Amino acid sequence: MAETKYTVLDTREITSMTPAGSVRKAYRVWIQTANGATGTVDVAAKDWNADRLAVLLSAKADELDMAFTLGQ
Repeated sequence: MAETKYTVLDTREITSMTPAGSVRKAYRVWIQTANGATGTVDVAAKDWNADRLAVLLSAKADELDMAFTLGQ
């Protein structure tokens, strides 16, 4: 079994308005990495599926944990 890079702490549906005035739906996901770093990822509604979400959250976890690898 693979080691978990992150834990999802919370998710919220969010909306934003484009310059043209249309409403864009997305989701904000809060994560905490195995090293204790925390951050958020805004995910477009079109990417809100298990396959794409796993890629986006894993990439954000790697980005957040970069600070822990600089001294190694």
